[in-house]
Amino acid sequence: MKAPVAGSPPIVGHSIQFNYDALSLIQRLQESKGDVFELNILNEDVLLFLTPSATKKIFLDPDDNFSSKHGWEFSIGPTFENGLMLRDFDDHKYHRSLLQNSFRRDALEKYLHIIQPRINSWIEEVKQKKEFYLYKSIKQLMFNVAVELFFDEVDDSKLNYLNQLFINSIKPATTIVRNPYPLTRMKKGLKAREELLEYFQEKSSSIDLSKETLFSDLVKTNKEEAGLTNFEIAEHMIFLLLAAHDTTTSTLTSSIHFLARDIDYQNKVKRESSNLSKIDISDLKNGIIGEALFNEAIRKYPPVPFSPRLVVNDTELEGYEIPKDTYIAAGPLVLHNDKRYWDDPISFNPARFEDPNVTHEAYFPFAGGAHTCLGKFFASYLFKNVIYKLVDNFEQITTDEDLKINPAPIPNPRKDVKIQVL
Repeated sequence: MKAPVAGSPPIVGHSIQFNYDALSLIQRLQESKGDVFELNILNEDVLLFLTPSATKKIFLDPDDNFSSKHGWEFSIGPTFENGLMLRDFDDHKYHRSLLQNSFRRDALEKYLHIIQPRINSWIEEVKQKKEFYLYKSIKQLMFNVAVELFFDEVDDSKLNYLNQLFINSIKPATTIVRNPYPLTRMKKGLKAREELLEYFQEKSSSIDLSKETLFSDLVKTNKEEAGLTNFEIAEHMIFLLLAAHDTTTSTLTSSIHFLARDIDYQNKVKRESSNLSKIDISDLKNGIIGEALFNEAIRKYPPVPFSPRLVVNDTELEGYEIPKDTYIAAGPLVLHNDKRYWDDPISFNPARFEDPNVTHEAYFPFAGGAHTCLGKFFASYLFKNVIYKLVDNFEQITTDEDLKINPAPIPNPRKDVKIQVL
């Protein structure tokens, strides 16, 4: 069986529409083409699968038919080459095993303690100003937290410089111009990657190994027979810092805005928070209302809205014959907003997740299989830590502005909104 092809303009394909509003574009095409169709993104034809069963098969990939490395290469590959998500099969398994130790439970508790001064300082700043621009403020906080988390110390004067390098690195992900011509996003992104590689390799040579941070754990592997080189460590750090701050930023942004517009649910979170420690993992795990808010945020706006793969062996999926070298993709963003699987999916409604025993067949916020997000538990703990501290410290959080999210490549607001606190 051959999938239908969605027609598109020459050269640009569907890229401009996708970059502007990926969800609306795909939903329109889905109405006319069905749950499997081909579209053109960034000058590549991509076969998109929009059913829970196909998505699960793509993520689990028991026969190693679907390359994540080569799937992501045509978008974020140039600037995030050899990050964990851009590795495959045995190579991915090996590198994941080296990183896994830094995400054990005792390490996560330690990380929560390390970052509290940054979060407390942010709360005090909000208290003084009585208002803040939501996305801008949270993004800066999460970047500072991520750097603090990995290094346990950092030269504050370099934070803005590093943050700008990461902004320049992610922008090429959706640019139509894929060659590094002068003044293009791709040129700036590749230059930013070079500077980040130099920065992290230099830090690898000078870091205090007595510090129990994720970075120091990776550097210690360099002393072992089968460890990582400083260059490999730098490649991992670039990707991990992206994953650690940009995705949590989007989740906190949509959630805080929801709470600012729904005082009843804000009070519900406040009541739960009053009985919980903000840095004890056992307590944070018991934060059912906070977890429901987190789960709804990553349903509505999943941190990785689409997951591309390159088929490396002729195969079959859902009755479709797929030849080698075909790009395919799963679309959690579309599944999460599909009315066939969710009641009123347009609404931001954390109550749908308040029963932790309920499962959802069309829910893939952290991908799946070998590439399941390594930091998903810490993301939840960090999210609740920030949300609980925010509601604890203010009588009320409000805004009268609507928030419109561009859901891809990483969810972010079209226009920032101002939040007031009392």
